[in-house]
Amino acid sequence: MQGTFDFFDDQGNRPKNRERLFFCLMPDDETRNRVSRIGDRLFSEKRLRGTRLKTERLHVSLQHVGDYKRLRTKLLYAAQLAGKAVSARPFDIKFRFVQSFEPAPHKRDRQPLVLLGEGGDALSDLFRTLGIAMTQVGLKMTTEFNPHMTLSYGPQPVPIQAIEPVGFVVKDFVLIHSRLGLTRYEVIDRWPLAA
Repeated sequence: MQGTFDFFDDQGNRPKNRERLFFCLMPDDETRNRVSRIGDRLFSEKRLRGTRLKTERLHVSLQHVGDYKRLRTKLLYAAQLAGKAVSARPFDIKFRFVQSFEPAPHKRDRQPLVLLGEGGDALSDLFRTLGIAMTQVGLKMTTEFNPHMTLSYGPQPVPIQAIEPVGFVVKDFVLIHSRLGLTRYEVIDRWPLAA
């Protein structure tokens, strides 16, 4: 099962590889705000502690290109070629449940709290098609996929439970450059899904 990418913790532990490149789905502003309110409610009702993701960083990861000390132009170019090679139609993604994922063994106090995503065959096909396109340009693909949107990282586990459904129409996917530890995303490229 795919967990969350092991993002930098804000506790001063500098990652060895400081630059990350990945493909993801970014929700629209209205959806991001609704998801943020769900997070507010969960934190209040369950008295959760932890680090929340900034609203503008909420996303659904598709494929992880890699983590690097320094992002090289050839890797960026290969990722852009892979993204350009993908063709898919718009589709709906829904989130009906929330739960904590198992944390990395060395980060027991950083359990990811996530919304579980449902996108049917269209989402699985996009994940797989993008992965195949990555291998064709010399990149490695992720083979396991558990669609989710991470809300926070914290010490308390939250068992799976239903939430008021929230979702959005996926109209494109993006390539993100993340400088680990700076909590900022740079959108490198965006590919629309054709109707």
